[in-house]
Amino acid sequence: MKTIIISFANSAAEPLASITEEDDNIYRILIENNRGNYSVHRESFATVDNINHALGTYNGNIAIFHYAGHAGQHSLLFNDQEANGTGIAHQLKPSIAAGNLRLVILNGCSTAPQVTTLLELGVPAVIATSASVNDASAKIFGVEFFRNISQKRMNVRNAFNAALASAQTATKDPLGLDDAASRDLHLPGEKPREPFWGLFFKNADAVDLNPLPIVNEQAAALYEPNIQLTQTIFTSLVLDGNAPAMQLDEKKKQEIIEDYVFQKTIMDVFPHPIAIQLKTLFAAEYGTEALKKPSLKRLEQIARVFHITTEFMGIIMISQLWELKITGKVAQLPGNIRQLLEDYFNLSIDERAVYNYSTLIKGIRMYIDTLPRVDYFVTELKTLREEDAQNKKFSEACEYLTYIRNATYPGKPVAVQESEVSELCLTAEAMLSVFFEKLGFLHRYTLTSIQNIRINKYRHDILTEFDHQVVKLMNSNASHEVNYYLLAKHLDNSGVILTKQHLTVFNVERRQYKGEALEFLNLSPLVVDINAFESRSDRSNLVFYGQYREADKVYVFRNVSKPDDDLNHVEININRKFGRTEQQEQSRYEAVCIQLNAFRDFALQLTPITPSHDQQPIQVP
Repeated sequence: MKTIIISFANSAAEPLASITEEDDNIYRILIENNRGNYSVHRESFATVDNINHALGTYNGNIAIFHYAGHAGQHSLLFNDQEANGTGIAHQLKPSIAAGNLRLVILNGCSTAPQVTTLLELGVPAVIATSASVNDASAKIFGVEFFRNISQKRMNVRNAFNAALASAQTATKDPLGLDDAASRDLHLPGEKPREPFWGLFFKNADAVDLNPLPIVNEQAAALYEPNIQLTQTIFTSLVLDGNAPAMQLDEKKKQEIIEDYVFQKTIMDVFPHPIAIQLKTLFAAEYGTEALKKPSLKRLEQIARVFHITTEFMGIIMISQLWELKITGKVAQLPGNIRQLLEDYFNLSIDERAVYNYSTLIKGIRMYIDTLPRVDYFVTELKTLREEDAQNKKFSEACEYLTYIRNATYPGKPVAVQESEVSELCLTAEAMLSVFFEKLGFLHRYTLTSIQNIRINKYRHDILTEFDHQVVKLMNSNASHEVNYYLLAKHLDNSGVILTKQHLTVFNVERRQYKGEALEFLNLSPLVVDINAFESRSDRSNLVFYGQYREADKVYVFRNVSKPDDDLNHVEININRKFGRTEQQEQSRYEAVCIQLNAFRDFALQLTPITPSHDQQPIQVP
């Protein structure tokens, strides 16, 4: 895939006030308007080392190289370290030779003398400056230029002229609007004219085209849905040591294995909310033929798989944060975390359906990182920090798939043209593959519905045994197979939990496991097994928290199998009355309502939670 590199460098000695805003806006514009044609590599704190690494990594596949920051006639300044412009030009040669590089933008002061080398090496078009430029004008020019080529789909020439006009409004100095690029040979002059940006090229055709990459039509025509995603997830599971995947990996060396077998293995080891959405995407059910080929329905489902997965991980982070508060390991949450929780709780169904959980996860993770002696329950989440260089592609995939979710969510107007669907499906699956490549560890955690806890102790026994009636939620089916965990220490209450399971089989016929204790994280009441309320139910019905309606005191939940279907919403009225024959349902129902109200108080900071006497809270400023 072609890559657009956007790099931004500031100076400690002479800081540029607008550089961060330019960075954020250009990146957002490129992600939001990507039509499946490119990836974006972003260097917000560009240095010689990370620019060298980026140019080497995307060797031959760079479509646009953008630099913003301090510069001179022969150099670019990367965080107070001077880089030779000629060296960068030569590092772009593989992309020039491959015919992929369309444009170089040097949005700094007096960069025009560097243009000659770039054009001689074969860069089709270069934007540079003939003198010093105003910081605010530079930001406006850069942002508007990318808006023009991404959002408005202008060619280089028109995008340049429109961006120059926008920048002119921010300064009294003339920017050369009356001397825009002609259709003739346009090269840097020997003497600088008025401070302005120049569009330089040897062939006018180079600036009469849009510089954004287009998808290879042959690749789009050969695209086979699910192949890349299946291979990526399966390989990730094998590398992470998942036993069923490793056994199948050995088996495939001796015989031909059909794709659906790999897909079933994947679905059987992932938590149910993720597995059920993958099952739909894999078109593993009758009547889902539309998902087996590029289509708007398939694109919508790709985005839904991503969203439900990030929502699940977001719930894990919130649940861990609540656990820290309940157990007194934190005394007072900082203002930004309180605001995150309040925003999360107050989302409507439609707002939650397109909510960016990556922002919530990052915010909570950064806070937990400041706490001493606190580990993540899902320890692997600490490896997904956005600031780590190896996670850049993962972060870019999250940004892209968030955009696709917004563009295809059924509750909003579709923002995708029919002609774009095939290309978008190809790229969206590639991005989903990048996303899941990092998530093979999920098979290590068992999602479980604790439906009942019974005390086993006879008069002659010294020790008490706690018999937990559970349903494992680790495949794409709503399991109805009841298991029993015999533990020396009981779990804190019924509900949906995530466990790091290390129990041994005690009795196969009775489906019993035995152990001293079970390490777990309670996800209730954000994840609820509705059928656990019903004494006559034989399977699980898993739902995620959707919204709270203050007017009628109702909590609304979304079914994980069809989260965007209004008909599958479940409402829990905290004032519901039960009949005399519904005592078992009433006790369970009330337990969930109590937890829901407690979480509401926690999220909105309505009442403090007082830790027990033996717990010492961590004081965090």
